[in-house]
Amino acid sequence: MTKPIAVRFSVLPENEEAAVAHISARGYSPMQIERNVEGLTVLVFPPLAGEALEKLVKTMPVHLNAKIGIVVGDAPPFAALH
Repeated sequence: MTKPIAVRFSVLPENEEAAVAHISARGYSPMQIERNVEGLTVLVFPPLAGEALEKLVKTMPVHLNAKIGIVVGDAPPFAALH
């Protein structure tokens, strides 16, 4: 069984306030806000699964997202599944 991992959403620093407001208005709040080495603001949410994860992802303001893509699990990107 895999270890639960936090949900991360990256935005440009100038979009941090708008992203937090958008998500908070929908009942979610990041448990932490980090700055990464790429200069992005990363909103960190607790590990979620199933419907709870789907609901959180649907609240994300995609128009403010600094990265496009969803990473699930700890396999290398584009790895063949066996």
